[in-house]
Amino acid sequence: LLPGLVDVHTHINEPGRTEWEGFITATKAAAAGGITTLVDMPINSHPAITNLTRLESKIKAAAGKLWVDVGFFAGLTQGNAGELEDMIKGRVLAIKAFMVHSGMDDFPEATED
Repeated sequence: LLPGLVDVHTHINEPGRTEWEGFITATKAAAAGGITTLVDMPINSHPAITNLTRLESKIKAAAGKLWVDVGFFAGLTQGNAGELEDMIKGRVLAIKAFMVHSGMDDFPEATED
């Protein structure tokens, strides 16, 4: 028995940008390299994971495609602070926010409101 590695900063681009990488390719590659758990960032999939509906869509997209365990980050962006509690209850492990523009229009920086 050997310990597995955990990658806590991955970008699995499914749904929406599977031509970049999806659950099958990401998790098969992880397993081949000895990684047993991936934690997916909320940015790069389309739409970005900034509310419970989008999180549930991401979880549904992963169904039947995983070769390793996968967890998820939620995104904190402008005006969605009220969504965080539902996403935490919905299975997210952590929250990601940018203080400046992320480079992706559907994941703006967090603000005070």
